[in-house]
Amino acid sequence: MRWTKLVALTASGAAALSLAACGSGGSPSKSGGGGSNNSAAAAQTKAAVAATNPNLQGPAPAVKGAKKGGTLYIDDGSNPPTMDPSGIYYIDSNAYATQYLYRTLTQYKIVNGKPVLVPDMATNVGTPSADGLTWTFKIKPGLKYSNGQPVKLQDFVYAIKRSFATESVAANGTNYQMQYLKGGSTYKGPFKQPKANFPGVTTQGNDTLVFHLTKKLPSFNYFASFPEFSPIPQSADTKSNYQKQPLTTGPYKVASYNIGQKMVLTRNTNWDPKTDPVRNAYPDTIQINFSVVDLPSQQRILSNSGTGTNTINIDAIDASLASKVTGAQKNQFAIGSSSCEYFDELDSRKIPLNIRKAIGYAWPYNEMRKAAGLSQLNYQPATTFAAPSLQGFKKYTPLPYATGQGNGDPAKAKSMLQKAGKMGFALSYYYQSDKPTKVAANNALKAALTAAGFKVKDIPVSTAEFEKKIADPNAPVNMGQGTPGWCYDWPTGDSVYPVLFNGAGIPNGLSVGQFKNAAVNKQMAAIEQLSPAAAAPKWAALDKELMTQYLPSLPDYYSMNTATFGSNVENVEMNPLISMPSLSQLWVK
Repeated sequence: MRWTKLVALTASGAAALSLAACGSGGSPSKSGGGGSNNSAAAAQTKAAVAATNPNLQGPAPAVKGAKKGGTLYIDDGSNPPTMDPSGIYYIDSNAYATQYLYRTLTQYKIVNGKPVLVPDMATNVGTPSADGLTWTFKIKPGLKYSNGQPVKLQDFVYAIKRSFATESVAANGTNYQMQYLKGGSTYKGPFKQPKANFPGVTTQGNDTLVFHLTKKLPSFNYFASFPEFSPIPQSADTKSNYQKQPLTTGPYKVASYNIGQKMVLTRNTNWDPKTDPVRNAYPDTIQINFSVVDLPSQQRILSNSGTGTNTINIDAIDASLASKVTGAQKNQFAIGSSSCEYFDELDSRKIPLNIRKAIGYAWPYNEMRKAAGLSQLNYQPATTFAAPSLQGFKKYTPLPYATGQGNGDPAKAKSMLQKAGKMGFALSYYYQSDKPTKVAANNALKAALTAAGFKVKDIPVSTAEFEKKIADPNAPVNMGQGTPGWCYDWPTGDSVYPVLFNGAGIPNGLSVGQFKNAAVNKQMAAIEQLSPAAAAPKWAALDKELMTQYLPSLPDYYSMNTATFGSNVENVEMNPLISMPSLSQLWVK
């Protein structure tokens, strides 16, 4: 899943992270306790085990001591490109959608720090056929939209079809449905093909959905937790305007939405908590502020100034405040594990393997992080391509050219270039020239690569044009192209390795290292046919193979999950599933 929090230190000095919805892993830190990076990092390295509880019923247990009422403010430094359920594929928008607004077929409950797949609008977590090519979900009776209208079976079908409208409402959305549902490779959605028959989803009677797959996806019921599986009545569809006044099925509805600025949510009185096993609804009003500047937001929160007392900032803590939140004000800070990881992108089509290894030896991780002001609270050095909270994660001895930390070894890198006859090998990339921290990080990178014997062409661009530049696979550069990072879509390897390494995402800027290899693709296709439990160790082995034999790019760091909150915000428990706090469990004094 895509990520929009701007803390990455890629080859270009920063970036919006392209990433997922589901995380997992160790115990969360609770409000009132702060938490240390050491304990949180240790928890993150405990691999998650996928689990389901198909019989869990609502209502969700009450949070001890919680009271209803008041206004909760959420400060978000990013700005999701859409809040339309058909196009949501960013970590923060997905969290707001699935925790507050849109119920889906399945969802997750955090149990002892790990995500358990449970029923949401469906009566169980789905039933696969013997050959794995059909998935059946029975829908709970009596569900309603925020306007009181009953949820109908056909509304689910329409919502799935609408998620194919990539020219409009689904422009930023997932494409698993294109890959796995019958007819998905050619279907263009209900706007372009209003009369077309789409065979990927059908109905049985008045309460059963049947999904027809072209190939097995044993984790399809995990995918069914995405907002794309939330029902939409065709009669209520206002296309591009739908996100402003959608019909919601979760505990809140949209009172107003000023795109890029703020979204105000109020109670959905037609939400029935007895049917919902995962969500609570404590604040009367929730105001989500987008595009905030994190440092003043976090300063206001820690000073409990004005609305700061009722505000939670979901972004990485500013390095200048680290001593405060680990000291006197540790009760206003929480830290936990995440589903997200960042990469330093090297174009495997343009840079030979031995040269990529030399770049790895030269990479000045520590100097770049210091220059960019990245607090040690916000990261753990990465040495694999998957976050440690992924099911089956296996930690292996870091490779000497991919340590994820240190100041680099320019002498070693230079000797490798000399031996290969590649002194002065040209490296080129874009960097954000209108942000001082990005300029400082780039200066550190350029100095290190130059000292190692490379010729560096760093191309300055504005933040406004940066994301478009790095998403272009045909750009005239050989570093920094592709996704700067990834948060897995669900806690199994099939939502990480194929999407990043099978080459299909190269045209859309969703690849690591522009990597594509027929033998690796064949291996991934075979692993995808296995159950999540059987596949887990094989994904871990593939990770090591990619690192040792191919090195398509350099892993940079595993993102830590942090939040800073005012004195009136209660029950802040970090949720590795969504890489932020469990939003529906928050309440205000």
